[in-house]
Amino acid sequence: MKVLYDHQVFSIQKYGGASKYFIEIIKRLNDNEWDTSILFSNNEYLKNFYLIKYHQLLPNKEFRGLTRILNEINKPYSIYKILKGNFDIFHQTHFETYSFPFIKKKPMVTTFHDMNFSKYNYEKIVNNQKKSVSRADKIIAISQFTKNELMEFWKVPSDKIDVVYHGVDTPLDKNKIGERIVKEPYIIYVGVRHTFKNFDRLASAFSIIRSKYPDLKLVCTSNSFSKDEIRLFAELNISKNILHASANEIQMANLYSNAEFFIYPSFSEGFGMPILEAMSYGCPTLIANSSCFPEIAGESSLYFDPFDVESIASKMVEILENNELRNSKVESGYALCKSFSWEKSVEGHKKVYNSLL
Repeated sequence: MKVLYDHQVFSIQKYGGASKYFIEIIKRLNDNEWDTSILFSNNEYLKNFYLIKYHQLLPNKEFRGLTRILNEINKPYSIYKILKGNFDIFHQTHFETYSFPFIKKKPMVTTFHDMNFSKYNYEKIVNNQKKSVSRADKIIAISQFTKNELMEFWKVPSDKIDVVYHGVDTPLDKNKIGERIVKEPYIIYVGVRHTFKNFDRLASAFSIIRSKYPDLKLVCTSNSFSKDEIRLFAELNISKNILHASANEIQMANLYSNAEFFIYPSFSEGFGMPILEAMSYGCPTLIANSSCFPEIAGESSLYFDPFDVESIASKMVEILENNELRNSKVESGYALCKSFSWEKSVEGHKKVYNSLL
């Protein structure tokens, strides 16, 4: 068995759960079981794991149009690798359909993370998703919640979809993590801040509790703050309390390890990988009572109503002040992480691949 993973997600993501997921799977396969069609990428996970043989990584720089340039460079190379035919299964990493005329009758797998593009009117991507779902011989859904939505919204047959959960990394050794990066007490928010991420309500809730905890910071990772976000922080009088961090894997471990708690206010996700990452570092988790979160986190998190700013604020205060609650969530989080592993995820992927041979 040999699987060809295409370039797409590594052309569009420097950070992100989708690209991290593919790296975690690839690095646990044997060398003769996989190949990729990546020539250039600035993806952080590729850089960290040195996985892609013979491929050059770009300098750690971002500029307008970079994604388009990477895609245009990598796409012809992907087509070349597909036409060579030295693989048994094609696993697309995002939803562009450029490959369809070239893979011909080769089995194709696509991973479907969530229905968010459909829910929030990203028409072009949704059209490509529908074509990919139709062409795929098997669809990997990352939660039962995602599978159910595919079946409900797009009437995809149940037997075409296999649920394979993500895993969680073994936490880094404390000596490697180093001294805490942020000296003041802080809350950690991880990921982009699109509309469905519900970040504006989190900012409003944080403004409510700021007067009670004037030294408390809200640390946000991923992309830099936009002008609209900076304006919102000023209106809420929290500009001095919100920090941005573009963090690599070691820095993320540091931020998780020392945070008062991790917060995830999103309306809709397919899995919620950062929840388990936070738990693995002993960070209490406070998350929205929505989408896949109860399926993944169970009783190991504290939940709030994502539509209610007061609910978010009150639960933030509760987890800050109730040490017994914090400790119980930390301990149950450690236990939960043991039931999710990338090794289990790889076995699930292999089962899907082998079913197509």
